Amino acid sequence: MKKVILTSLIIMMVTASAWALEGDDGRKLSGWHETLNIIGVQNPKKVNWDAVEMEHGVGSTIFVNLEGKNKINLVCGDEFAVLDKNGTDADGATFQMLDPGLDPYVIGGDMAGVDTMADYSIYVRPLGKPGGWATITTCADVLESNLAAFLGADDIDVLNDAGYFGGVCSVEQVGQDVTLRTKGKTTFANVTAELTTIVLQVRVYIDLNDNGQWDEGEPFEIIYVHIPIFDDMLANEYWEYDNHGLKHLQVRIYMWETDVSLNDGPYLPD
Repeated sequence: MKKVILTSLIIMMVTASAWALEGDDGRKLSGWHETLNIIGVQNPKKVNWDAVEMEHGVGSTIFVNLEGKNKINLVCGDEFAVLDKNGTDADGATFQMLDPGLDPYVIGGDMAGVDTMADYSIYVRPLGKPGGWATITTCADVLESNLAAFLGADDIDVLNDAGYFGGVCSVEQVGQDVTLRTKGKTTFANVTAELTTIVLQVRVYIDLNDNGQWDEGEPFEIIYVHIPIFDDMLANEYWEYDNHGLKHLQVRIYMWETDVSLNDGPYLPD
């Protein structure tokens, strides 16, 4: 009898190991984690699931329109929680997150003492009926005086595209290559950098005239700045969730670190 039980336990352990999920970064996705399910619906929800006055949120699901752009507001708190699950109405959904614990930095600049390790890691995978996909872009208002002070610049110009719901959006996003729902098994992708930071393309004017203005034809420099959400250079952060028929995006958050600078390759100076 003991031999049968031991054999059964071994089979269970091997099976559990075989079923262990793995992210595209090679990390085994096991242990404690937070789960957020973003569900695409054909008809807008009419219920006001607003839990701003509640202590622990309203579950782990956010509803978005099956087609079109949706707003998921981001607020900083001491736990992950859905505060408003209806992303189909005018004010959008609200998701409370921890501060990622990152430093802002100029990509390709002096990295001495800069913390690029997010305190947690975010993974996503598409589920549901095959065929749909979505893009997710982190957006915010940029407080340009704070950004100019960080860069030590007299005059700057943020070149990022305007967000559909206000502010500007990061030049990087979670794209179709990650969220397209194909047939069969799907893989979790590490999207920590895209969902916890904004990459700004900034034009910095080098030579100003005696009146403190930039003259046409004078030199300027284009730089990329990596800014974490909830930094004092940003305000009113949100995810712009542009849905193209994706019925279910599963989000998992694990309390291990991810180096967000690993995404910086396309923005490094020549």
